[in-house]
Amino acid sequence: MAWDAIERELQAELPVDYKELGEALGGGVFSGFVYLLCVDDGEVFDLIAQWRGYLNDAREHGADDDPIFAPYSVYEPGKQGIIPWGSTESGDEFYWLADDSAPGGWPIVARRADSMEWDRYEIGVPEFIMRVLTDPEFHPFTIAQDIDGPNFASVSELS
Repeated sequence: MAWDAIERELQAELPVDYKELGEALGGGVFSGFVYLLCVDDGEVFDLIAQWRGYLNDAREHGADDDPIFAPYSVYEPGKQGIIPWGSTESGDEFYWLADDSAPGGWPIVARRADSMEWDRYEIGVPEFIMRVLTDPEFHPFTIAQDIDGPNFASVSELS
């Protein structure tokens, strides 16, 4: 995968567990519900394209504190901010609260589609996704009770 190019543009290292998941599966959809961004050459599942879009919108509006993501802002090299890594079919959003420090410490911040309130998690992307899919106590994001079991469809399978 093109991790080096992505990390050069971000000027930060992505979390190792996320890159391992991306290497194993690539971008795609878990259980028809959780979308995982990865490397998708500017297409729908492309992490860097999604981040660039958010960053361009924030710069266009000229706001340091983007009200869409308050109290956070979109990540820019050298500053703390959010980088998207996933979402859900119903519009829930998943980000890292990132900076240019070691990525092992990046928390996940997430919010429901119908809320401006954020939840913060000190876990990695693979664990977060598995808890959404399998842990009935992982509120407000669990879908464990709504699926027969986890599955994954890659970008190529969705085309």
